[in-house]
Amino acid sequence: MNKMLLALFVTGSMLSTASAWAGKSDQVIMSEAAQNMVTVAEAKQLPDETAVTLSGIIVRKTHEDHFELKDSSGEISIEVDADLWKPMGLKAGDKVKVIGEVDTHMGQPTDIDVVKIGKMTNQSDKWMWYNQ
Repeated sequence: MNKMLLALFVTGSMLSTASAWAGKSDQVIMSEAAQNMVTVAEAKQLPDETAVTLSGIIVRKTHEDHFELKDSSGEISIEVDADLWKPMGLKAGDKVKVIGEVDTHMGQPTDIDVVKIGKMTNQSDKWMWYNQ
């Protein structure tokens, strides 16, 4: 009986720890970001895990899932999972709107972890959205 209780306790502890590491859901990030449209310069000054919406132009692909986004205030790296950027054919010159979280790093530049991305379509001046 004691072993069963111990096993239940350990399992419960592991599950609660895992949920703490999971962070905010994409839905929560999108809801918070809708109220927080910022420039690149402003995003760089915000605390870690702040939900934001940014607009700008893709300057270049810098690494596997990393792109450089530029607006009138500066440039910032954005991390866009392949299941988002590949279907839309994201490339330099694309005008985009991104929703994500500020990701600060010790000794490294701040970037944005993207959960949803919209690309301006040429024909209709409308956003085509991609999210997980």
